[in-house]
Amino acid sequence: MIHATNYWHNHSDHWHYQSMIIFVCGLVACGMAAGALRLRRRLAALTVLTTPQDGPPPAGDDYTLILAAGVRVPGPVRDAAAAHARAHGLAVLDLVPADLRTEEALDLARAVDPRAYRRQRTGLGRGAGHALLVHRDVRRRLDLPATTGLGPGEFAEATVRARQYTARADLAVAGVPARRDLTGRRTWLTASSLMVPPELTVPKTITVSVAGYALVALCLVLDPLWGLLPLAAYSAAPRVATAKIRPYDRHRAAWLRALDTPLTWWRTLRAPRTSWERHRDELRRKSRRWHLDRMNGDLFEERRETCPWCGSSDLRRHLVTRDTVMAKPGRFVLERCGGCGHVFQNPRLNPQGLAFYYKDVYDGLAAGGTEHIFSAQTRWYRDRAELVQRHCEPRTWLDVGAGHGHFCATAAEVLPRTRFDGLDLSAGIEEAARRGWVRRAVRGEFQAIAADVAGGYDVVSMNHYLEHTADPLGELDAAVTALAPGGHLLIELPDPECALGRLLRGFWIAWLPPQHLSMIPMGNLTEALRRRGLEIVEAGRRGVRDEPDLTTGAVLLANALGPDPRRPWATARPGPAAARRALAYAAVAPLLVLAVLADLLRPNTSNAYRVLAKLPDDPA
Repeated sequence: MIHATNYWHNHSDHWHYQSMIIFVCGLVACGMAAGALRLRRRLAALTVLTTPQDGPPPAGDDYTLILAAGVRVPGPVRDAAAAHARAHGLAVLDLVPADLRTEEALDLARAVDPRAYRRQRTGLGRGAGHALLVHRDVRRRLDLPATTGLGPGEFAEATVRARQYTARADLAVAGVPARRDLTGRRTWLTASSLMVPPELTVPKTITVSVAGYALVALCLVLDPLWGLLPLAAYSAAPRVATAKIRPYDRHRAAWLRALDTPLTWWRTLRAPRTSWERHRDELRRKSRRWHLDRMNGDLFEERRETCPWCGSSDLRRHLVTRDTVMAKPGRFVLERCGGCGHVFQNPRLNPQGLAFYYKDVYDGLAAGGTEHIFSAQTRWYRDRAELVQRHCEPRTWLDVGAGHGHFCATAAEVLPRTRFDGLDLSAGIEEAARRGWVRRAVRGEFQAIAADVAGGYDVVSMNHYLEHTADPLGELDAAVTALAPGGHLLIELPDPECALGRLLRGFWIAWLPPQHLSMIPMGNLTEALRRRGLEIVEAGRRGVRDEPDLTTGAVLLANALGPDPRRPWATARPGPAAARRALAYAAVAPLLVLAVLADLLRPNTSNAYRVLAKLPDDPA
């Protein structure tokens, strides 16, 4: 009897184990198939150019070809591309070789959704990295020293920038001969900002590829028979995904993918350094010298004894933080006023300190990553514009802290009759004007120019701007000055009363030390607006900004434990620092998985709030 019980018990355990293995293998295979079908859907949306066999060439010379090194475009293909661009009103057309190498075709599908690419004005330029047809107006603004023989990094930068100079862009499959090697793939992925952030040593695309490969290998180890199912799905993925593109190596890529994939990683990562990468290294060395010269200087003002918002002397230490994003050295104290709840940096960075901590964040070395982040916030930009649209149809709009103009470009799609001007301290606002994303670019301090534009705007917006300023109350006064009678003031800010801010402490992204100098509770802001004679039209938190705070917090934790060894201000030796970074991300990986799941499952929450206020028609 006992032997029979043990037999059935062991048999049951074996059956449960086998069922689990079958489930895991099936799940991985389904995931591989779903991913391949997603990429196939993207590539199937590409336009295919047909080359006319006879007939006169298109009239005019209003388009220019920009070519990567070693790429040649036959004359008939060039004429067909120009005719297609002219017929559809395109200013930029990326030409995708029909026989693109399989791995590069998959890179393209991962990076570009052609349907979204055609309609998103602020989307980043993406392409196959071979040939780019641009209108002469875009070519003039690109200001390239040469249009042929560009290296992968230079060509990627041209592709990204060309897309930013027009809302009319597309990709098309054409008879352009493809390159036969992966020499510049690492540089192309880096320069195209396909790595997030772009300074990581291992590209995101390769990290994702390694994860998929590891899952298939795990299934084969768990059960060699059932593991063949995800292996088959993994091998078939290139053939399934490459719909309109017919890579010359698609058969080999399918049959030998399990063997070729590690070789592809190796060739990508170990390829010779390009001129673009050497230029980036020189920029990094210059940035390092700049930071080292200022690292030991006086970067802070004197600590103040009263609240800058209400004047109370009841100040309490709220949080001591570090720079968890850029990992620059230093500790920053946030204090909270017991009287009004205002949270502010104390002591505050002085102008030299702000310059030190802002350098290479929104421009310079991190410009690509920042552009990537801003380009992904289209939904929030539209929400702000639609909020104003429900209450008025403005003729003139000034966006304060406009950066590169991403919000203005998106809001113009909602309000096409509105003239958007942008103001910012950085050179990015001048780039916004070159892109056509703002009608007028004003570079300077808002309080200094407010009198010059007094009463000139139907709407003034300050989206995630006030928290960066040393005198937020003075900025509100400037906004009231710039508004026309009956005008609206739109403000969006991180919410210091958010529960996740208390839970995550220094790893809550909205604290963003040391850039955020002031964190203003919503009640404080609305009361300050009322004192200035404005009527609160709408104020709320829900749905304003639904971000993966827990996921971001886990990433910031890993970044704090293992900072990027290639950052210019690093003091540790590269070898040990790189090992520390790898260990940090490995240790945080389980927490990161849990954080992703928690962000997906938690109810719709917000880490910010938005206020729309109106100036009376007769302010007097």
